[in-house]
Amino acid sequence: MPASVVVHDLAQALASARAASATGAPLTLRSAHGVGRSLGVGGWMALAAATRDSAPEARLTFCIDCADHVGDAHAAIAAGARRLALEGDGPGARRIARLAAAEGAELDREPADLDLAFIHDPEAAVARLLQSSA
Repeated sequence: MPASVVVHDLAQALASARAASATGAPLTLRSAHGVGRSLGVGGWMALAAATRDSAPEARLTFCIDCADHVGDAHAAIAAGARRLALEGDGPGARRIARLAAAEGAELDREPADLDLAFIHDPEAAVARLLQSSA
């Protein structure tokens, strides 16, 4: 499983992509918890697209963390998300799991290895993580 980091904005995503490019290691960029309530699904998808465009050589995966909001998870799948985190195991979460499987999306239930909140130099922090994971 590739290393994963929580990014809170485009600058952190781009710094993470640069670190992944420099090391050649795969990396999952995960949104902040419940990002649909702040940046929104569309905002996360735009951040992912901009990051991919800036570092096409990086081996990046993007995971949108929907917290326990099944509506956000449904919107993410409809918007083309291929990896998402969703809490809970109630009827709504089970329906989302079936929908995700049918659409070729994966549910990620593992916590991130590193959260870039309050990290002064995200590129260096991600580079250290990737080097220690190798």
